[in-house]
Amino acid sequence: MPKVQNVSSSEFAGKFGQWSFNAQRAPVKVVNNKTGNVLGYFVSAQEFEALMELRDLLPRAAPAWEISAESAAELEKPLPRLRPELDRLMED
Repeated sequence: MPKVQNVSSSEFAGKFGQWSFNAQRAPVKVVNNKTGNVLGYFVSAQEFEALMELRDLLPRAAPAWEISAESAAELEKPLPRLRPELDRLMED
């Protein structure tokens, strides 16, 4: 994976064309000159599209009333006891 390139906001603004070409090879992190805060990241269109595809694969949070009956039934099942030998530590 390519290393993220750091650039100050004034450098990024002054040489936008150069940094946009650099972003085709590796992400560019734009940092505020005075505060050191990260203002954002500049990435290639290809990398951005890949990120959006990955994001769409992630589960989404939803209100409890929107959960399917199948998912609710799965949540009702007890969890397996992964380390029963450690149960004695919880006694007393």
